Amino acid sequence: MKALLSALSLVAGLAAATAPEPPAPPGFPVSRAEREFRALMPTLTEWGQAHRGDTARFERWILPYGPLDLESRKGEHDECSILRNLYLEMAGRAFDVDPALIAKSFHCGPECVGRRRADLQSKLPRIEAVVASFIKLTGVHLIAQWGMEDDFRVNDLYRIMGKQRETRPSFVMGFVPSGVWLPVDDVDKYFRSLGAAPEAVRDLIREIGELSLSAVVRDPGDVVRVVRVGIADNESGLLFTTGDKPPHQKGDKLKDGREIILIEALKPRVYFYETN
Repeated sequence: MKALLSALSLVAGLAAATAPEPPAPPGFPVSRAEREFRALMPTLTEWGQAHRGDTARFERWILPYGPLDLESRKGEHDECSILRNLYLEMAGRAFDVDPALIAKSFHCGPECVGRRRADLQSKLPRIEAVVASFIKLTGVHLIAQWGMEDDFRVNDLYRIMGKQRETRPSFVMGFVPSGVWLPVDDVDKYFRSLGAAPEAVRDLIREIGELSLSAVVRDPGDVVRVVRVGIADNESGLLFTTGDKPPHQKGDKLKDGREIILIEALKPRVYFYETN
């Protein structure tokens, strides 16, 4: 939340960045990322112009690993946190929606944490089945959905509003999405190219949606992360491990910009976690 609020102070200087060819602002917070960050703005502009003021869509698209969530795979913790929150603010500006208000609804105290925990606990048997099926998939490290039509994401392929495109991580920062989008005509062919059966992938996408989960992700150390909900580096979900020790401790700063603020064992090798 602090990173999101600090990003607000940067947006004024970056206001022009929602134009297809914005001038370079002074004092960009991560200098080595500036050129590639600029390349993300035309897509934000296009989407924002098409859906300006559509708060419901914005709230869905900013979910973890959704169209308006930015990964920086080659960044360090502080860089990733700054850039992820700045991208969210720029997306909010393009859509004319205030993401800080949405973030406040996530950080609504112990009662909200308790509701998120209880929701996941009530669905745990079905979630465990999803994780078991996900582990068996070849070549798939991420499945995400954001509860809109038949939109989904598998690895770096996004299906958005009936069109599927694959993005390529940017060279310097590893931005996903990046400024590069490649059309994909046949989704099932793409799944098969990964080594995964299309039917199995589609079954998981459907089940993840029915459980109101945002994403299932392979993390380092044979950990599977099930993301229930989140905004930027604020996230809530479950961690499934193969070892007997928790994969993280409270206070751990992860490379992708998240910081562990809560981790609790729900049962052996299953942990409820929250980050900011």
